[in-house]
Amino acid sequence: MSIIELNRRSILRGGAQAGLITALGGVLGGLMSRQALAAHTAGQIEPAVSPYGAIFPVKDQETGLELFKLPRGFTYRTFSWQGDLMADGNRVKSAHDGMGVVAVGGPGNQDTFLIRNHEVRRSESLIAVPGQYDTATQTFGGVSGKLGGGCDVLRVRNGKLIDHRATLGGTIVNCAGGVTPWGTWITSEETIYDGRPQGGKKHGYNFECSTDPAETTGEPLVAMGRFAHEAVAVDPASGFVYQTEDNRNSSAFYRFKPADTGRRYGALARGGQLQAARIVGTPGALLLALGGSNAVGSVGQVLQVEWVDLDQPDANPVGSRSGPYAEALGKGCLTMSRGEGISHHGDAFALVDTSFGRDSANRDGRGLGAVWTYQPSTSDPERGALTLLYAASARVAGNNPDNITISPRGGILTCDDGAQVEDSFGSGQRLMGFTPHGEAYIFAKNNVVLSDADIAAMGRTGQFPADDYRGDELAGACFDPSGQTLFVNVFTPGFTAAIRGPWAVGNL
Repeated sequence: MSIIELNRRSILRGGAQAGLITALGGVLGGLMSRQALAAHTAGQIEPAVSPYGAIFPVKDQETGLELFKLPRGFTYRTFSWQGDLMADGNRVKSAHDGMGVVAVGGPGNQDTFLIRNHEVRRSESLIAVPGQYDTATQTFGGVSGKLGGGCDVLRVRNGKLIDHRATLGGTIVNCAGGVTPWGTWITSEETIYDGRPQGGKKHGYNFECSTDPAETTGEPLVAMGRFAHEAVAVDPASGFVYQTEDNRNSSAFYRFKPADTGRRYGALARGGQLQAARIVGTPGALLLALGGSNAVGSVGQVLQVEWVDLDQPDANPVGSRSGPYAEALGKGCLTMSRGEGISHHGDAFALVDTSFGRDSANRDGRGLGAVWTYQPSTSDPERGALTLLYAASARVAGNNPDNITISPRGGILTCDDGAQVEDSFGSGQRLMGFTPHGEAYIFAKNNVVLSDADIAAMGRTGQFPADDYRGDELAGACFDPSGQTLFVNVFTPGFTAAIRGPWAVGNL
């Protein structure tokens, strides 16, 4: 195949070698200043001023369409749209979601290799790859089909697509996941669906994907737990894998300690110990909102964490709760509202709870989201600290953040995934950056509105309908190791974009 000469190193190691790594940039440093946090201890109510300035419609260098609103000086190119023919004969599936930069390689290490999820449930056909998990026909909502989820490998050079092909099939609802320090991608099924009554298999697992489709086995990583997985992040120092769960008000914060510490493809499949986080001194802590009976009093609060072994990672669900969560709850572990993205940088993690908190103007009573940081203890591997970095109290300031990434410069960026929001730059979902003090600002907006003529001009008639897609989420944001390019997906109609520009003007 054409994907060759990979230099399998993590984006973290690559950034460190380039001298770009800091301890989560200035964000954690700013967080330590209580004065800086004073204005937002009860949640942010409006966006901060962006260091990159106002945003404007910008034309795609590939199609000529104004698909994003970006700050002055930024450009982008789109590729790998839903329905496009890939090099292996597969058509690009819909629902472009989580994504990561897993390696660099090729001549002069010019090529960036990404692996991208497709959060698909039913499809007319399986993704045709050697690594397939569940090939049974299943019926959803009275319609029969195959399980259409899986992953693609994209090879990009100077912001242009060089090659794309599939690497995993037979999975379902592949939401997010995370990169490994050894140059692979862990894709996560956000479900506890059981296909056995229809001749299929159990779902709700992680799978390891290689940039070489012949190496991807389709073997579930059972010991990492069966639950509605959202995202994972590997600590390159310890090799521990941190995991989030997306099941409303029944979500734990997990950690997996691999038995095989060889740090290579397949090592995670050899088993290990699943754990869940418990707040020291507060059994059964509910990290759902500010105030009330929850353990969170204000933005900036630090909570000490201890890790508890779970004995049954593959336990069946208990009602609407996953088996691992039910065990964790019984052992006094914490509950989050809906764990979403998680990202590692330096010696710390940033993770999202997409529905933390409450907004009096939000009539459904669901929160607008928060970002936590987790700092492992340097003296006790079974301890650490969770700190509430940011919470939104108005939709314009935070619209249920989902995926999260950290640039090589240490700046945090999240992808909004709430109800369509109207702000000073118009309507559309957003990418939000964060100041060194943990205040969210608008970096970019979805501006995708496609007519039949636009689709025809692209040569993609019949691949997706004409529509206003500005309310569809942006997903899978991730930087290349140099920090020059931000890759991001538009979930629907489904495409990937490479954004470049004057990053040094701000903190991303």
